[in-house]
Amino acid sequence: MSRADTMHGHALITAKNVDLSNCDRELVQYPGAIQGHGAMLIVDEAGYIIRQASENCAALIGRPAADLLGKNIEEVFGPRAPEMLEQLNRMSLENGPVHVVRESFAGSAMGVNIFAHRCDGALILELEVISSQPSEPTAHLYSQVRETIAMLEATSGVQNCFDLAVQRIRSFTGYDRVMAYRFAEDGSGQVVAEAKCDTLEPYLGLHYPATDIPAPARRLFGLSWLRHLPDVDYVQARLVPETNPVTGRPVDMSYAILRSVSAMYTGYLKNMGVHSTMVMPLMKEGELWGLISAMHHSGPRHVPYEARMAAEFLAHMLSMLMAGKENAESYSQRLHMTAVTDQLVEALCRDPNLHACLGSPDAPVTLLSLLPAQGAAVVSEGRVSLLGATPSRNDVIELAAWLSTQNQLVFNTDRLPEMFPAAAQYKSVCSGILSARVSTKSPEFLIWFRPEQIEVVNWAGDPKKPVKISEAEGELRLQPRNSFALWKESVLGRSEPWKRSEKEAVANLRQAILDIIISRAEEIQRINQRLSQANEELDSFAYVASHDLKEPLRGVHHMASFLKRGKELELSDASMEQVDTILKLTRRMDDLIESLLQYSRTGRVELVLEPTNLDALVDEAFVPCRRLLNETGADLRRPAPLGSAICDRVRIREVLTNLISNALKYNDKEERWVEIGVEDANPPRYYVRDNGIGISEESTDRIFEIFRRVHDKDKFGGGNGAGLTIARRTIERHGGKLWVESEVDQGSTFYFTLSPETP
Repeated sequence: MSRADTMHGHALITAKNVDLSNCDRELVQYPGAIQGHGAMLIVDEAGYIIRQASENCAALIGRPAADLLGKNIEEVFGPRAPEMLEQLNRMSLENGPVHVVRESFAGSAMGVNIFAHRCDGALILELEVISSQPSEPTAHLYSQVRETIAMLEATSGVQNCFDLAVQRIRSFTGYDRVMAYRFAEDGSGQVVAEAKCDTLEPYLGLHYPATDIPAPARRLFGLSWLRHLPDVDYVQARLVPETNPVTGRPVDMSYAILRSVSAMYTGYLKNMGVHSTMVMPLMKEGELWGLISAMHHSGPRHVPYEARMAAEFLAHMLSMLMAGKENAESYSQRLHMTAVTDQLVEALCRDPNLHACLGSPDAPVTLLSLLPAQGAAVVSEGRVSLLGATPSRNDVIELAAWLSTQNQLVFNTDRLPEMFPAAAQYKSVCSGILSARVSTKSPEFLIWFRPEQIEVVNWAGDPKKPVKISEAEGELRLQPRNSFALWKESVLGRSEPWKRSEKEAVANLRQAILDIIISRAEEIQRINQRLSQANEELDSFAYVASHDLKEPLRGVHHMASFLKRGKELELSDASMEQVDTILKLTRRMDDLIESLLQYSRTGRVELVLEPTNLDALVDEAFVPCRRLLNETGADLRRPAPLGSAICDRVRIREVLTNLISNALKYNDKEERWVEIGVEDANPPRYYVRDNGIGISEESTDRIFEIFRRVHDKDKFGGGNGAGLTIARRTIERHGGKLWVESEVDQGSTFYFTLSPETP
């Protein structure tokens, strides 16, 4: 659909049919009329022929609109036409109205300033009545503007700049109220500075929905450095004819000084008791950042052209100063966040515990030190650390689980309840979150929380003041407090948005943490490689040493045996006792060397991994323990089948034999029992449980050290203390782990797994 079709179809929204539901679609650039304090001529530049004229031309120019149509502008402006045409030919008319000449017409008692600009293929001449109010000398205006700019340059911070600007502009223009208004990303806005008469109600701090200054109006404000409405109660003058006969379209008045404004806008101003306005945009990087809005409540006010030009220049300068000061503040905030990040990273380099370094309120710097937020949380290693105002611990755990599904390393939203409905119950402390995922394998996050906006608004006046809606001429019209109520409704469940610099700071912190983790992982890998190499060398040494020791030890044993047999009658009792001791020690040493050989083989022999029936393996493991079973009369319990697993059949049978024989030996109860079973886990946990003597807490680690016995070597059937060490090493080579849970005199349970644990 073309623009012409749209403008002539049902989609056209104009001052005739605009209301609260469609004001964001009103085509305010096509009003078809102007304000009554001036006249407008639409000129075809091909011959400078007048194609349209405002219906009030008779009062301002002395000739009715109908008489002007089809005339060359030389016929209208007479002797001043050549000078005017020369000005038009050498001026750039593409960027809004420029002042051409000052003129008086025969038949009219009013002088006019003539402005010209080009828009949508047409030359638009605007003739604005010269104000009857006396103009201040230009030199005085210049001095005021220069003084104001110097004062603004000297201020520190954006807020101080606005506070001073609205005071000076009010003094400069004589308006009753001057406000600085800042837009949010969604088009809503907030009054951030205000200078006013003492008798007026304050609007400072109030927020307004986007519908108060809808998108079309914001676009037009961004096109012109100054918009002036001298009299809200003006009588508009329509263009004759309604459309341009050359283009067949209504005139685009986007840049026009005299453009008639929306009925919604004038109705809103009337409800505020405003009779005149002057609005100057605040621009940053080519985008509309906010507005300086001047309002006069005591009556109409027509600001002269010269004063408006001075104010327009001031708006230019204020935008540049504002942008510079805001960038300086942003730079200062970035420096602060960088410094805090460095401190956090330095702390993590000393201690990699995220909870201690980032989530402890006793730490010198925490997550809350990094950026403006009311609460923060560290979710890591199954723990949750909370700082400031946050949801409950369980709520944070659920939130972290939800964040895991978002597949974003750095996630942010200012309207969490819309995305995660469960958050609605704690929106007062958490309507916005910014999070960094520390681990992609488990739900580990750093999270910052911001509360609902309406919980932190700095109220201007009484927020509970009754809302007023006025009805006039069948139209529903808003008042400021009503708009404020609409804004409150529109931001339920929303927080203050996160700035780009804040999101970048969190991303930088996350990357720094990952760098630390990677660095530590690389160091651990290097240590493990060196340890693995050392273990291999130790295994080789143990194998060679134990193998080589067997031969001389066997010789000592044979010689001692020969001596005992051959010299038995010649040796004294003391000598025979010494020979027996030598034989006993050689047998003991042979057992130790054999255990050392087995231990070294455990690390050297390749595992043969295959599907194995563990229940059959337990049956085989009982065979070497049969004598102990008969001697002790122990009860064997197997509550459920163990099933199958991938393992080395021979090595795991040795592990089971060792655990079962220990369970039988280390038991002093009259009624003994041993239970072999499995617990459901990931991976499955196999166990050997007994009701024996148990193990003290301080000994649970020592029992896995090679040749370390908790009891005397001859007590509980003896042993050399290598069995559990070999068993643990065997299990670890399978990727699992072996551990014990025990209580003295109550028994022990040895658990083992055959593969790594999974989260």
